[in-house]
Amino acid sequence: MAHVQVGRYQILETLGTGANSRVVRGFDPLIDRPVAIKLLSPELSRGEARSRFLREARVVGKLSHPFIITLHDMGIEESTSTPYLVMELVEGQSLEKILTNGSVPYPSACGWAAQVAVALQVAHRHGIIHGDVKPANILVTSDSRTKLTDFGMARLASHDRKDTSLLGTPAYWCPEQIMGRAQDARSDIFSLGVLLYEMLTGISPFAADSLQKVCNHVLSSRPLPPSEVNASIPAALDEILAKCLAKDPAQRMASAEALAEQLYPLARRKTVAPAVAPVVEQTLRNRAARFLRSA
Repeated sequence: MAHVQVGRYQILETLGTGANSRVVRGFDPLIDRPVAIKLLSPELSRGEARSRFLREARVVGKLSHPFIITLHDMGIEESTSTPYLVMELVEGQSLEKILTNGSVPYPSACGWAAQVAVALQVAHRHGIIHGDVKPANILVTSDSRTKLTDFGMARLASHDRKDTSLLGTPAYWCPEQIMGRAQDARSDIFSLGVLLYEMLTGISPFAADSLQKVCNHVLSSRPLPPSEVNASIPAALDEILAKCLAKDPAQRMASAEALAEQLYPLARRKTVAPAVAPVVEQTLRNRAARFLRSA
């Protein structure tokens, strides 16, 4: 049976499909190893989508760290002139899938967020803003290590402009992005703060039923401290989240590295059973939802 191929790589099965691309499980017969191949949709093989796709290769190619997906190769599929990226194959699942079951124990949430923060710090040291930190772009391996993926929205901080288009996922946008202001490393910290809040509580801090309401919440509402949503969460995390989610970038955590340093000690703590009954916890969740709707 003939294999479907792209370049020298055999395509075995589709792992996931996005708006502009799909990721497949592949095999490199030359080196005898499994790989993941990201294929741009053929209808987007020209224009801005192609430029972003190729920019991702240049960005990831500069970064090397255990918490960042490794780029092995890139090429152009001859028959359609469509570019593709060949990356390490990570056996695990996306954080997005994990969160479909609700919140995760706070030590795990802190450990994963700290690893993502370390990955972001590596990018920031290269002058790169990730620009799309969200659960779907974080893979978690069987030994609880994270891999930051999808640098398709990444850009050089030195090239960022105040009129940057609204790209990425609205629930993780930062205030300066919505307001059309220049972004920097602290913008990624805000998005990671949204992600950490979601891991801790099982709800988004800026949830709403329309894009306009989401933007309004990001710009003006203050989410309930996570310890008021889930009583097992230490108060120290309330302070950390408040710094990550500050509306003014100058009031946020100074760097992703500083965030990681504060999260790692919490990741090593043992969880304590919640001090509230499930009914009370659900009441708090309803309170949080009402607060967001009225903000």
